Parts: sequence; C-alpha cells; structure tokens
Amino acid sequence: MKNGFITIGLILSMGIVSPFAATGFVKIQGGHHTYNNIETIPTKDTALVLGAAAYPNRLSDILKDRVDTAIELYQAGKVQKLVMSGGEWEAKDMKTYAIQQGVPAEHIIEDPWGLNTLASIENIAKEEKAITIVSQEYHLPRALFMADSFGMDAVGMSADKQIYLNMDDYQKREFLAINKAIVDLFFGDTRNIFKTFE
Repeated sequence: MKNGFITIGLILSMGIVSPFAATGFVKIQGGHHTYNNIETIPTKDTALVLGAAAYPNRLSDILKDRVDTAIELYQAGKVQKLVMSGGEWEAKDMKTYAIQQGVPAEHIIEDPWGLNTLASIENIAKEEKAITIVSQEYHLPRALFMADSFGMDAVGMSADKQIYLNMDDYQKREFLAINKAIVDLFFGDTRNIFKTFE
C-alpha cells in the first residue's frame, strides 16, 4: 500500500489474531498523515468533507466544525475546491453553509451518495487522486486507510475545534468501524449487513 501504510497481509493477520492490534496500527499509520495546523499541511487539489448529522436549519457541531475547517483550508489556498459528501440534504446543507461563509458555489461539489465513509472515499476516488480529508481526529485514520487502499494521495486535516458530547461513544463505534472497514476492503462489502458502524 502507498504512503507508508502497513502491508495488507500484515494488517489482515493482526485483525485475525487481535482486532485491537489491527485498530491500533491503522490509528498509528493514519496519525502519520494527519495534521492539526493549516500552515503545515501539504497543498492538495480538493478537500473531502465527510458528512455527519445535519438538523433542520443548522449543522451539528461536529459537521459545522468540519465545514469550517474546510473553508479555512480553501481560504488559505491549501485546496482549490470542496467536496461535501453525505446524504442528499446533508450535502446540500453543507454547501449552503459554505456559500454563506464566502466560498464561491462553483468551487463546491455536492456528493449526495456519500452515505458512509467508504462510499465517500469510493466516490471521490473516481475523480480525484490528491485530496485532503476533513474530519475529527478520531475518524481520520479509518478514512485515510480507506483512501490509501484506493491508491489515493491523501492527508487528513483535524476538525476538532471543541470538546464534543458523547465522544466516548464515537470512539467505541470507531473501533468496530475500523475492523469492519478491513473486512469491507479486503473480504467484501458488508455495508448492507452492518449499517450501525458506518
């Protein structure tokens, strides 16, 4: 695999022996490609903003922070366009918010079929190769692992701007989601079976 990620065979062996080991290595390797400072992150063509909950008339705190971070990348000249990936209304609300903050509409692409992290990565991999993935730090290792499996040149930008409620629950779900991602990528797609952890 690219970008210094451990080999497929090794991670599969770890997943069989211990899901904790596989999760740990995905997190470590993803951490090597995660940035917290816009000044130091490499310039890429596109920012992929991964979706989260959107409520009527507002984005959730987690999603707002992701979009705000992507806007900051755009304003700093670190990316040239933004891809808002999520469900139909989610992606639309993300785009609307970014336009309200001054990003030109022609520089924003909606991906209303990004219903989970793997779908978002699959969709953008058809069009882009050099991307910055924007999400919270707990989520980025899995997203980067997926992007690497599609041969993408990807880095992650942390969108953590506050302490989030229920973060313990998110992290527990992420442990399961990382191991599910390994199965999806190398043994076949389980998204129709295990929708809870996407």
